[in-house]
Amino acid sequence: MAVWEIDANTLQRAREVFLDYKNRGVVLNGDFDDMAWTLTDQTRNVGLTLLSFEGGAQKPAMKWIGCSYRQYIDCVKSYLVLNLGEVGLATMQDILRAFNKLAISPGYENALDSDYLNHIVALLQLIPGGNEQRDHAIEVFEERMDCARWKKKKGSQRRLADFTSYLRFHDVLQSFWQKASDMQKLFYFPIYFWWNLTAILPLRPMEFLLTPMECLRTRDGVNTLTVRRTKLKGGMEKIRYQVSEDYELKEYAINANLASELRGYISATASCKRPKLDTLFVQEPHFAYLNAPIISTNKYYTYACMNNCLRVFYSEIIEPSGENVSRIRLGDTRHLAMTNLIISGGSPMICMELAGHANIDVSAHYYANISNLIECVTLELYRKTKKRPADMTGISKYPLSVPDSKIRVADGWCSSEVMRDGRVDDCLKVLNNNCHIGDCRYCGHYQPDNPGVNIAFYDERTGKDQVDADSRYLIRMIELVRRGLGHEEDIGSALLRLQHSSDHYGKCLWEKYATEGNM
Repeated sequence: MAVWEIDANTLQRAREVFLDYKNRGVVLNGDFDDMAWTLTDQTRNVGLTLLSFEGGAQKPAMKWIGCSYRQYIDCVKSYLVLNLGEVGLATMQDILRAFNKLAISPGYENALDSDYLNHIVALLQLIPGGNEQRDHAIEVFEERMDCARWKKKKGSQRRLADFTSYLRFHDVLQSFWQKASDMQKLFYFPIYFWWNLTAILPLRPMEFLLTPMECLRTRDGVNTLTVRRTKLKGGMEKIRYQVSEDYELKEYAINANLASELRGYISATASCKRPKLDTLFVQEPHFAYLNAPIISTNKYYTYACMNNCLRVFYSEIIEPSGENVSRIRLGDTRHLAMTNLIISGGSPMICMELAGHANIDVSAHYYANISNLIECVTLELYRKTKKRPADMTGISKYPLSVPDSKIRVADGWCSSEVMRDGRVDDCLKVLNNNCHIGDCRYCGHYQPDNPGVNIAFYDERTGKDQVDADSRYLIRMIELVRRGLGHEEDIGSALLRLQHSSDHYGKCLWEKYATEGNM
């Protein structure tokens, strides 16, 4: 039985498990309601003692966690008991110390260096109710864990879930959405909207969850979405614990299909009680689908709700489909969006987003996986095209005469119309093997004075190495800008290099799959 939230039923289940371990002699003394237990693994006895206090005063952490201290204690006890058999008793003792420390912390910052962030996050996600402060803390903890994993691997490439899983998750979601019932669409809309929006626009999970109710506008036929973007990047700003002060409103254009789905959700939830924060997502369809009572008093659609919805989607939709899709986390789509935007066309927004990270190890997640993404996307595309015949890739020219419309350039002629108008747009699209812009010899508009046949074949290993090298170069440029020693234009140039090598590597792989018939 999976646990989505620690409610009365879960608490009763924990009591039964505790009694079972006591009957088996693992629990030596203490009852479930006591504040101290003694357990044994036959080699040593371990005491588990929860913090208690005089007079039932409120603990500092309860304000940002969003629950009473009694509720917190019940959740800690349930979590520990339901994890018996999963971790050793000595480790459980350390986990409890981390939970006790959390209970007396006026903010989440004191827990950032804990060795048990994964358990802290798991506990916070299971506590009923919620608020934006707790959800923000969970997001910060998860990003810190990502950073720690990166450092532990000493700079080796950190892989997210297999990129093939992201591609197949997309296919399953889109197929499901076409035939989903109205009730399913209401329940799963946060997942559908999250995937289709944040895989393109690099939003953090909390930024997504705090999307305001009045978020959609249409002006001159263009649909724009208003979202909240955090001001707290990298922990550089002091937290005010007020959404209006910790976030700022930004507008982005979205496509007509996504706008239409959004209008449908807004209309279908018009009669639902609005959250105090007046956010887009509401809890009623979520708990109605799960046939569970709404426990939170502010009706805010929390990080825990979103996680539960994603887990149910796997168990109800993905697993029965038979598709091999690894577990995806809510923060993964931000990584995907950044990676996709990097290789598909940089913009000033991307430069600022990349340079704005306070920790380069966190930023590196977005582009350390680029060659892997290209491999997965190319193979999946090839599979879907059912082995299209191999085409010769590269540039081949057999000029018989100088074109009528041309201008003179060094050692040859140029047929570019924009070049004749005095612009260099076509020149900016051309890079040589050293990634220098505007080399005429690599341009389709160029005809040399001494023409010949030039066929450029793609080399897979060279292509992959160049993508990885250009990714590292981009990291260096971002780090220089972050330290104030470089210019955002340097990031733009590095992005251009990486886009060029990524396109080249994709063609290498396509030629390989088409030639070998690789499925």
